[in-house]
Amino acid sequence: MNPMKADDLFAAWARGQYSAVYLFTGAEDFLIEEASKKLREARLPAEAADTNLDRLDAENVSANDILQACQTVPFLGAFRLVEVQNVSRLSGDAQKTLAEGLSRLPETTQLVLIWGKEWRRDDAEKPLVEAVMKAGTAVIFWPLFPEHAQRWAVQRARLYKKTLTPEAAAWLVQEAGEGLRRLDQELAKAAVYVGDRPGIVREDVEACFGYEKALSPFEWLTAVRQKKTGPSMWTLRQLLEEDEEPLKLLAMATYSVRDWIKSGEREEGLSYCVEAHQTIKTGKETPAMALTLLTLRLLCLPAGGQGLPAITALAGPP
Repeated sequence: MNPMKADDLFAAWARGQYSAVYLFTGAEDFLIEEASKKLREARLPAEAADTNLDRLDAENVSANDILQACQTVPFLGAFRLVEVQNVSRLSGDAQKTLAEGLSRLPETTQLVLIWGKEWRRDDAEKPLVEAVMKAGTAVIFWPLFPEHAQRWAVQRARLYKKTLTPEAAAWLVQEAGEGLRRLDQELAKAAVYVGDRPGIVREDVEACFGYEKALSPFEWLTAVRQKKTGPSMWTLRQLLEEDEEPLKLLAMATYSVRDWIKSGEREEGLSYCVEAHQTIKTGKETPAMALTLLTLRLLCLPAGGQGLPAITALAGPP
């Protein structure tokens, strides 16, 4: 049996067909992240997501730790989802131990193993991979061909509640390449650039393509999501000093928070964005202060630290 392709995986999920064990591998890591997210949303109801999800990294845990997590009974839900990054980093013996344990998983466990390095043909012969293909499904996420990347971009634009013309998609793939993470970033910028207009055309993606400035707003948003207080505040300050438009930064933050909510974050994030928009529009706060307060409040959302981050982090670079 050979590993499945991503299109076949998504088609199986559309039919409601799921495997107990998955191994995700391949060079298109953005698509792996999207598949992991789709599986979490399908298997874990929102009210049970916080209590029935274990995210582990094989660089920091043993095979026995992974198997122990898999034996945990779900709480207020049908499944416990165990997601393990960098499985390829386990030693040969540890991979064998994990492989032997796959046949004894409870029916209530959904296991996702993410390989975490470039896939080689002989990896399919490793005991762990062979065990996965007996107990479940291995999936290779290959980079897309240009024409497939163009179709993906057109479909992805709908996530931002926009339409993307085929001409714009073709130009974007030609300039940015087929990597989906870069394409998604460019689509997010284009969606902000067109504002209330429902469609994105070639002239729009050309106008906002790339960043000539030293920093990208995505570095700010990534630092916020990772709960890195110092880098978050320093990057925001640098963006404002480079005359980045505050309302565009706010719009990009709003899109990002909507995505985080689907991953289990609290809905307070959207209310914080709305409040920041109101304070900027009414002049109640300066744009810099409104964005600073928004950043601090987003940093305090779950999956991060407790309490308000230290204001002293504003002082200097990360």
